[in-house]
Amino acid sequence: MNIRIILLFILFHAAGFAITVFAQEPLNPNWDAEKIKGTRYIPYPIYDGFPFLNDSWLPGKIEFASGEIADSLYLRYSSFKDEVVYYNEAITTQIVIDKASLNGFSFTEKDGRTRVFRKQYFDGFMKGDRYFEVLSDGETDLLAYRKVILITISPYKDQNNILKNLAYDPNYQYYFYSPAMEYASVRMNLGALLSKFDKVSQKSIKKLLRKNRIKITDEFSFVYSWKLIEKEGFKVAF
Repeated sequence: MNIRIILLFILFHAAGFAITVFAQEPLNPNWDAEKIKGTRYIPYPIYDGFPFLNDSWLPGKIEFASGEIADSLYLRYSSFKDEVVYYNEAITTQIVIDKASLNGFSFTEKDGRTRVFRKQYFDGFMKGDRYFEVLSDGETDLLAYRKVILITISPYKDQNNILKNLAYDPNYQYYFYSPAMEYASVRMNLGALLSKFDKVSQKSIKKLLRKNRIKITDEFSFVYSWKLIEKEGFKVAF
């Protein structure tokens, strides 16, 4: 191995190390000095299902722990690993942003809808910082933890004709949250929603939903119902 080859080898590995430590892309002059800490994204194993919440890169922004905002990024949220990945166009590399360096992030769907995720400490099972999607922000927040898990299914052959028996499966969890009362898990149906209120309030809430011709059949109708209920002054019984 001659000296030229040795030098190229050293430069290649030095560049790779630099990428895993910092991913810097001067997109906004307001945060040129800020560096996005992260590591190079390593592709997940290929199974049936999908480990990401969004199937393509979407425009978004991140909020650093300092409160500073970096925008004009292209992001994907991994529901499998609970991590946000961004595409650094300058070095054509996918970077997993260090969770400790962020307060949260948001991205805009193709239909124009903005989805906001906030990092919060979860004190229940599997304690630690999580990214929660904010479905409703108020005195009591409604949050979604967009978790994807691996489940065992009937054996199948993947695109490379390899026999497998695992699949990515959505396992979303929903919570009412307030700083004073912490978390209260809830399912996306009328019975679960009513169970979060006292008996007197339950009757009034049923009447309110009938008056507005609302039926809770999915996440969207649940969120809409909750916003209406909260607007009327009803309080969740944690």
